[in-house]
Amino acid sequence: MRNKSQTHVGNVWRLLIAMAIMLLPVTAFSQEVKNRHVVEGHRYLKEYWGQPELYLQHQAYYMLDLADKALNENPPQANVNLDREMALLMIDAVTHEPAPKDNPAVKDFLAKRMNRVIEDLAKPFKNKKGLRVYKLYNCGMLFRTRDMTIAVDLNGRDGMLISDDVMEKIVDKIDILFYTHNHSDHADNHVREICHKKHVPIYATDEIFAADAAVHHVRYNDLHTFGIEHPKGTVSVNVLPGHQSEVQNNIWIVTMPNGKVVGATGDQWKEEKADLKWLRDIHTRLPKIDVLAMDCWIHDYDEHVDAFRPRVLITQHENEIGAHGIDHREAYWMTMYKNKHFHKSTTPYVLMAWGEWYDYK
Repeated sequence: MRNKSQTHVGNVWRLLIAMAIMLLPVTAFSQEVKNRHVVEGHRYLKEYWGQPELYLQHQAYYMLDLADKALNENPPQANVNLDREMALLMIDAVTHEPAPKDNPAVKDFLAKRMNRVIEDLAKPFKNKKGLRVYKLYNCGMLFRTRDMTIAVDLNGRDGMLISDDVMEKIVDKIDILFYTHNHSDHADNHVREICHKKHVPIYATDEIFAADAAVHHVRYNDLHTFGIEHPKGTVSVNVLPGHQSEVQNNIWIVTMPNGKVVGATGDQWKEEKADLKWLRDIHTRLPKIDVLAMDCWIHDYDEHVDAFRPRVLITQHENEIGAHGIDHREAYWMTMYKNKHFHKSTTPYVLMAWGEWYDYK
């Protein structure tokens, strides 16, 4: 027969075990949070007093880590679900702080997203007729088929946002690079040097790296078609002489070796719709475009979509933080809002974050 002391000890142990079981999920969650975050937040608010930059930095780590997880669980598709929409808006919130390019949380997030792309590029892509589209930073796009990968406007802000080490690993996986126009959020000197070192050919307007004879400078007054012979296959290139205001802006439409047709319009925009006069019927002179990358902020959106008539549209240029101020930095929410309330085009569009890919079918 047990005495009162033994009963009391037994009750205490049962209570401790019950408390441990109750706390286990919380402890596990806390450890998960610590493992996921580079920087642990302070316990007391007063520890942030006088340090608003540190406060925003720690907040950004938490927001971007959750956004990263949600994006990975909800990949790009034509219809954006609620989890994905909230993840994109969390990125909007962080990138619309006063100086996101100086926030280490943003750089860590961008590096994490780029490494995710590098890991996928290292895997075989066996679909003979398939096309995988990667969105890197800003208007940096990769178009990948089984035999070849081309890039457009590959940019890391000269190593400021994407390190040269990371960029080298990306360039290792591309075969041809196209640049649309001579703005620093598109053309990148560090990328140019890496491509030369790795013997990746660059095609660009006359204004881009004008003194570099190793760059293939291409500019015509009308639609021009030419071929590129590459050890991995032949690509057919249609180049259009667009503009961003008075700056040359080549619009590239490329037929891949497997027949898939991809394109990028760069920052196409001309006052008084001057270029639209000859762009309106351009689809009649081009092969049918499977996937077209076009700026989210483009003026005359519906007219441009109708001019090219792609099967799928991918928007780009959201949240460019290297040079553009808050009021010139279009957010994901704004792209979604305009497509819902203003744009009339029924062409499917896919909204992608940094470091994502979309399989075109």
